[in-house]
Amino acid sequence: MGEFQTLLDLKNVMMPGDTGLADVAEVLAEENEALKDIPWSRGNQLTGDIHFRRAAMPTAQVRAINQGIKASTSKSQPHVDTCVEINTRSIVDMSELKLAPNAAKYLLMMSKPHLAVLGQDVITQIFYGADRAGILGFAARYGALKGEKERQVIDYGGAGDNLTSIYIIKWDTDEVTGIYPKNASAGLDMVTLSNQLVSDKDGNDFLAHVTDYKWMAGLKVRDHRYVARLCNIPLDVLGGTGDTAKEALQAVFDKLIHAKNRIHQVTQGRVVMYVSPDMYSMLEVAAFNKTNMALGYRDVTSDTRILTFSGIPIRSNDCQLKPETQVV
Repeated sequence: MGEFQTLLDLKNVMMPGDTGLADVAEVLAEENEALKDIPWSRGNQLTGDIHFRRAAMPTAQVRAINQGIKASTSKSQPHVDTCVEINTRSIVDMSELKLAPNAAKYLLMMSKPHLAVLGQDVITQIFYGADRAGILGFAARYGALKGEKERQVIDYGGAGDNLTSIYIIKWDTDEVTGIYPKNASAGLDMVTLSNQLVSDKDGNDFLAHVTDYKWMAGLKVRDHRYVARLCNIPLDVLGGTGDTAKEALQAVFDKLIHAKNRIHQVTQGRVVMYVSPDMYSMLEVAAFNKTNMALGYRDVTSDTRILTFSGIPIRSNDCQLKPETQVV
């Protein structure tokens, strides 16, 4: 396994002396918890990464003395993962900027909403991207109950289009990682231009400071055993009350045990569970009421605790707020 570097780790080596870009990386990580988990690796292509997946394993044979064996080989297939470019632009009136006591800090503060959206769009692509010429997200890669990855996709049993999933991901710099182009600085770029003539909503011009943010990012999954998805969980049932809701939530716990045990060497490395904000609230209530022994809290610092299931950290992931359709 290569060196595990999250966005916060990379910010210090992006561009020596470029504190502005490092500050951008820090704001991105603060605005989205998933960005604190994902390792980022440099791709080997100008727009992404090409790697080889194992298609067939070699065989071993029992051999008697003075008896030969048949030769066997492993087979691999090339696979390309492509980065997409996501952009956002911040515009600040020059007259407004001149009134700020610290222009750099003020510009970063004004850019925070844009950076929050930029980070959220990247995470949304990583989970729900469906473009084979761009980012193919986890939902698309693990989007069928049958096939190559069927062992990693567990069906809760719900139907319709008001469903959600729980994703368990073992992040690894070699096997499951965010990627950026080989000649990019963690994929992030920032261009600032002062005294630019821009138009307001009525088409009237004014001078502004314009900051363009660009992130070229992708997702690589070389070993599908590093991810598991518990899908087709009905939100309407879990959001109810009474015995039916309790039984439904208990069924989630039961299937989660199977899902997490489908992760290759689940007790090693950085394994994280991602749920929708509504699901997170349900799990937190269950932890507070102590309805499941595997669900609890772990102290990170003296004043910070994280929700866990069988020791695996659980993240509330905003991009999972939108209901999913049935996986078949």
